[in-house]
Amino acid sequence: MRDPTPGVGRVFTTGYSGPQAPYPMDGGPGMPRSAGMRRRLLVFGGVFLLCALISLSYTFLRPAVYLASARLQITPPAKLPVPDAVAAVDSTPDFLLESQVLNSRPLLEKVATRLASQGVLKALEGEPVLALQAMLKVAPIEGTNVIELEAKSEQRLLVARLINTTIEVYREQQALAGASSAQTELAQARDEVRVIDNKVAERKRAMEEFRLRANIVSGERDENQALSRVKGLGTSLTAATDREAVAEGRVRALEQAASEGKRAPQAKDNSTVLGIEQRLLQLREEWRALERQFTPQYLDMDANARALKTRISNLEQQAVEERRKSQQTALTEAREELASARATTQRLQQHLADDKQSAQSFSRRFGEFQTLQEELRGLDQMRQSARQRLLALEASELTRKPRLQVLEAAATPESAWRPLYWRDAAISLAASLVLGFLAVWFVEFFDRREPVAATPSTVILAQPWLAPQHGAMPLGHAPGMAPLSAPPGPPQRQQLAAPPPRELDRHELSKLLLSAAPENLPLLICLLSGMTVAELLALRVSHVNDNAQTLIVPGNPSRVLALEGPLQSLTQLCANRAPAATLFADATGEPFTAQDIEAAVSTSAFDANLDDALQVTPATLRHTYMAFLVRQGLRFSELGKLVGRLPAEALDVLSALAPGTERVGLNAVERTLPALRELNLG
Repeated sequence: MRDPTPGVGRVFTTGYSGPQAPYPMDGGPGMPRSAGMRRRLLVFGGVFLLCALISLSYTFLRPAVYLASARLQITPPAKLPVPDAVAAVDSTPDFLLESQVLNSRPLLEKVATRLASQGVLKALEGEPVLALQAMLKVAPIEGTNVIELEAKSEQRLLVARLINTTIEVYREQQALAGASSAQTELAQARDEVRVIDNKVAERKRAMEEFRLRANIVSGERDENQALSRVKGLGTSLTAATDREAVAEGRVRALEQAASEGKRAPQAKDNSTVLGIEQRLLQLREEWRALERQFTPQYLDMDANARALKTRISNLEQQAVEERRKSQQTALTEAREELASARATTQRLQQHLADDKQSAQSFSRRFGEFQTLQEELRGLDQMRQSARQRLLALEASELTRKPRLQVLEAAATPESAWRPLYWRDAAISLAASLVLGFLAVWFVEFFDRREPVAATPSTVILAQPWLAPQHGAMPLGHAPGMAPLSAPPGPPQRQQLAAPPPRELDRHELSKLLLSAAPENLPLLICLLSGMTVAELLALRVSHVNDNAQTLIVPGNPSRVLALEGPLQSLTQLCANRAPAATLFADATGEPFTAQDIEAAVSTSAFDANLDDALQVTPATLRHTYMAFLVRQGLRFSELGKLVGRLPAEALDVLSALAPGTERVGLNAVERTLPALRELNLG
């Protein structure tokens, strides 16, 4: 088979020039039909019977396995009492330990002995204990104290007896072990209490002897004379040091005030100074009253006024002298107080230095005494805990034994657990049937013969998408068919015409634009405005004139479009970009290629879920716009002003879409698609 011109049709080469013979079902022209069928039946029947015999033999020859199960609840021995400071111990490990005992060798040896005495283990081969361990399965149920026992064996009567006997032996063994363990724990607890009591008595005697040697009156630190004396001296020395600092500060303040001629801070005047100041205040008030009544010349001539002024001067001198004497007295008293404080501090320091060595020695001995006290306190706590434990052991002897409760005893199974004979037999028959068909196919595949070829002939079949076109080349004739005569016409028209591009309706355009990504929307708008892929790749930022609201589309020749409607969104792509930059570029600034534009259209069509989205191309969008203009009756001579120069083939396709009415100019048609007018770019 070979393919002629793409998109036109397909040419098939057949092997016979005459009437077509039926394809031989037996794999060759020389073999009769009945012989081929007999061979297939022979192969199918042989393989099916062989596989069915083998698989069914394996299925029914397998021995039956019986299953018995039981459930029992095991409560581990109660934990020994522990002090409050110790965290509670989890009982899960004890429960798991008890579950392991059920499948242990010592327990199963006793079980094997008991079963052998009952005459059940005669059919077992090899060592009985290992065989019982392989049969028995112990499965603790998570989150509970329940254990599930399962036994699998070919002997139907053995599985239930094995589980029930294991439970009986375990119950007896745990009862004996619990009693022995209780007596051992009681003996250990009593020995522990006796040893701790002896240690406590020895430690008390040693602590009392040390207290007498170290002359320690009490275990409290402040009740001992040596440490109490040192503590009192330290407190007194601190207070004396504070008084000395206060007295020294007062002396410095008085000396500074005396040197600067100021009044001493916090210095109290005596009664004489207070009396003089009161009299001076009265006389000054009288003098100010006279100044308000008389002129200074009259006051200079009046004898009473001059006498009043003289008394004021005398009182001021007396006040200054009395203040000086009072300040000197206060300074003297402050110095005496400072000397007394210093003497007290020195005396206390001397006493503290004398008692320091003895206090250190006593502190060391007292620290050792406190260490002995802590050790004795720890031993007392241990003794108390040991006594509590002994008391709890004596009171809870029964609770410390493991308890066993059988929730569900094992019962003798009535039917086999495995295998499921009839299910496996059905699977075996189905597999044998499939293998029989595969064997027939395998034999036919390697024994296939090609039919004998005669004179080849060629048949041209039109593709299903090709519509009858004016001037299309007629189909050739096949053997046995009358040849079709070609219609008259020029030789160059005698060929199959290519199908016209797909035209999208208004609903498809709306879905395409609404589903498109924001970065792909300007490309779709330009294609739906009549631009080609080559023109989109040639667009630069400088071609968009925002002031004149025009777009220069480069080409041969170029054309100018008005930035109307959605085309105004191109101005946003030009913001802060160089005039020579490509208008359409990716996020990294690389210019778009033709493959990028085709990918943007295809992805938008797939996102819009359009029918046959793979056939939606840039040419589809441009053809949709041109068909929109032509259907309005636009003159073909003015169509090139909007979409550029068109070849004759495109004009031939568009001419079939033009209405039969009179042609109109650009001003009489709508230049923007309705789907673009409805697009909201805000």
